[in-house]
Amino acid sequence: MALNSDHLFIAGIDDATKCPCIGSIFVAGVTAEKNVISQWKKLGVKDSKLITPKKRVKLSHIIKKTSESFVVREITPEKIDDKSLNLNDWEMVTVLEIITFLQKNIKSQRIYIDNWEVNSQRFFERMDKFSPCFKEDHEDLIIIPEHQADEKYTVVGAASILAKTASDQQYQNYKKKYGDFGSGSPSDPKTRSFVWKHRKNPPRIIRTSWHTYRYLSTLDKIEDDIVSKLKKK
Repeated sequence: MALNSDHLFIAGIDDATKCPCIGSIFVAGVTAEKNVISQWKKLGVKDSKLITPKKRVKLSHIIKKTSESFVVREITPEKIDDKSLNLNDWEMVTVLEIITFLQKNIKSQRIYIDNWEVNSQRFFERMDKFSPCFKEDHEDLIIIPEHQADEKYTVVGAASILAKTASDQQYQNYKKKYGDFGSGSPSDPKTRSFVWKHRKNPPRIIRTSWHTYRYLSTLDKIEDDIVSKLKKK
């Protein structure tokens, strides 16, 4: 199949909510035809961080309806805190599962991945670590890991939208159960206050291996939190 064909299948993978100290990291993959991806771009599909929550939801419905295949997986706080693998390892394991799922449903010729490693060489080294024969098993697939791929490629932007809307929905569910904990960011005083209040019996939504929890759990008073003090200045 010619690479400039409108019927070229292209896939993208991206994650969301990697930095917060609350909730899962979501990783999404999506496959679509080249002409469909062009339509997504016209509709405003791009890096989810550049889109309002309301528009993300609208676009996520369109992406799911018009894509050839999509999947959203999560790396739960339990996995994040499980140090049998580090975070980069968990992400690679998840990405390999996503690629396998996408290729089983519809074979893409190219897949763009928002690369979390320092460079593409490290990406492929970690891939070989967990699946030495993966590239040989998918020899017709061109895997392209790049930094800021969600800004460069619409299909990766689409994946970022699916991952972020899944994360947003999880946060909505959490807040119904646990109350308002803010943005989930380690720098958010409301989030830090929530983590501190639950320091002695943390619910499983908190990433207890994060420095945020480990530091706050040592404080007798939230007023002693240096980060919150600096944010108030």
